[in-house]
Amino acid sequence: MSDESREQILSDFQNCTGLEHLDECIHILQQYEWNLMEAVQAVHDRIGIGNDNESTVPVQEITNRDTSSIITNTTNQNVNNNKRQSDPNEIDDSDQPRIIKTIPGSQRTSKGASSITNVGPVRDLNFTVECCDQTEKISTFDSESVYQLREKISKKFSIPPNKQHFINWTMKSYDDQTILKDLNLLKENTIHLTSIENGSAVQIPNHTTSSSKTSDEFPLTVLCEDKSGNLTPFKLTLQSHTTISEIKKQTEHLTHIPIQEQAWQGLLGAKDSDELRQTSIASNAHLIVYQSDTSLNQQIPTMRKDTKRSIISPDRNEDDQMDIEHDNGLESYDDDVNVLSQNNSTTTFATETTTSGREPLIPDGCTNDAFGLEHFARVFNRRYGSTGPILYIGPLDQAIQDSLYSSIHTRRPLAIYLHNDQSVCANVFCSQVLSADSIVEYLANNYVLWAWDVTSDGNRTRLLETLRRCVGNQCAQRVGSMENDSFPLLLIVIRSRGSLELINVIEGKSTPSEVLLNLIQSYESYEQQRLRDVDEEIMRENRENLKKQQEDEYEQSLQADLAKERARQEEQNANERLKQQRLQQQEESKARLPEEPNETEKNITRLKIRLPNDEGVLMRRFRINDTLQVLFDYLTTQGRMFGEYKLLTTYPKRDLTSLNQSDTFEQLKLYPQEQLILESL
Repeated sequence: MSDESREQILSDFQNCTGLEHLDECIHILQQYEWNLMEAVQAVHDRIGIGNDNESTVPVQEITNRDTSSIITNTTNQNVNNNKRQSDPNEIDDSDQPRIIKTIPGSQRTSKGASSITNVGPVRDLNFTVECCDQTEKISTFDSESVYQLREKISKKFSIPPNKQHFINWTMKSYDDQTILKDLNLLKENTIHLTSIENGSAVQIPNHTTSSSKTSDEFPLTVLCEDKSGNLTPFKLTLQSHTTISEIKKQTEHLTHIPIQEQAWQGLLGAKDSDELRQTSIASNAHLIVYQSDTSLNQQIPTMRKDTKRSIISPDRNEDDQMDIEHDNGLESYDDDVNVLSQNNSTTTFATETTTSGREPLIPDGCTNDAFGLEHFARVFNRRYGSTGPILYIGPLDQAIQDSLYSSIHTRRPLAIYLHNDQSVCANVFCSQVLSADSIVEYLANNYVLWAWDVTSDGNRTRLLETLRRCVGNQCAQRVGSMENDSFPLLLIVIRSRGSLELINVIEGKSTPSEVLLNLIQSYESYEQQRLRDVDEEIMRENRENLKKQQEDEYEQSLQADLAKERARQEEQNANERLKQQRLQQQEESKARLPEEPNETEKNITRLKIRLPNDEGVLMRRFRINDTLQVLFDYLTTQGRMFGEYKLLTTYPKRDLTSLNQSDTFEQLKLYPQEQLILESL
């Protein structure tokens, strides 16, 4: 078998089982001689054995390898019913669909995978524990618990197990009884240790560097105020590029105050996305945080207009990115739908509250989209105990601009969530789909999400007008024809060849796994269209560049021709001016030139002037008392301008143009006759 075939089998095996450690996967495949189906079935069988009091039959559904792998465990109904009858107080989650996924573009393991025990032999784990200036190496087995690891650490650092705080494990869900194998740790791990005391220094690790101490440290003191007014200090050593949102998350772990209930003093107007170095907060400043009552005016820090920011930093290492959540005990999706179906009654909504006393997600008659969406986020949090997905806070047309009409390389598809409290599926969809970490994360990483509540007639009419104006009549008509029980809806809108297209409508009766699969498939369709748009954009840019190059060359040629024409015109004008000057000089010379004397007249001289280039000979009679100026005027009338020639005598050889023009022919002894030679300069 070739290496490429084995790599393909290994990739398929990881997608089907959710196992991430390569050594463990290779070990299992080697046991079954690289037979993919036998190895996957063996893992599923061992998983089923590990679930106490449950009889599960794994049903495997393999989707595109580039998107995700989904494994749904369906439970034997008889066993489940017997269990409920035997222990009515025990919450059974065996019917709950379990999803193991790999989200494109993210290395984070999805929540829900922790319910499946890792399969494989006992492994050695090595830990590098750092506390202040002390560093120790500790080895243990992955079959031991977190508390046993703490005991080993206490022997090295003299910190009791109950006082130990693992700083870089703040994103993990675990307790002292958690088995290390369930945390899916690497063989080599690092723990940043500190002692838990009031006022002790807690250092947030830098996820982008290997060392927590850098040259741009930014120390802060967070004072947590309780209801009695007492302040508990927490000293934080941050990096200057730490955002306000990250500080709030760390404070939530330290003070157990949820982010949405945190009220701050001293942030000086800083936004959640701002880095410390971008704010007016000074180093070593004191910030006060306290738990506030949830009200209509409360701000939800996680609901940001900036939907392009992922909820998980891509620079975090694998140890920091692990997020393991134990079963929450919710009953199955189908059971919840049945219960709601039995108890559901038609409800009508007033302006602010429903007849059942529930506050609508968006007030009736809301005309301010930003206020309505912030209200949506607050009420959603109070109803379902979760901040839910990250919403785009702003009008729908602006959401379309920021998602579908942005740069081709940053463009995202638009998801529109439409809620209706009159639907049977509304509560179940919000609590199990929109609150699921896997779906929240996938939406945040790949979509821009806008939401609206169509429970009231006024809000529904306003939405349909907005859809008709921003997306198109077809989309508005399709939503308008939906019955109440079809809601909630997730509309997926993309941009295809310059126009908007509704490519998918996910109805509220869909299960979480079906919603996630639809989102992934819709994103793939969008990505294919985006790649085609990228090719077209490149071709368009090439055409525009070629056209611009041709236009530039044409402009340069045109300018060169214009320059030549200007030079020719200037030369022509100069020649014309010179011609006019010559004519004027000839007229003046002609006016000064005396008449030629007769042959019979006395005291005359005869001059014979030989022209250059065999152009001929000029002959004329002059009086001996005429000056050289008269001779030069004569030559001017013949088109020979003074300064353009030399006029030489034969013997002795003299240049008459260099002599005094007032000298007479008699003085120069140029009589009774003389032969002269004219040479052009």
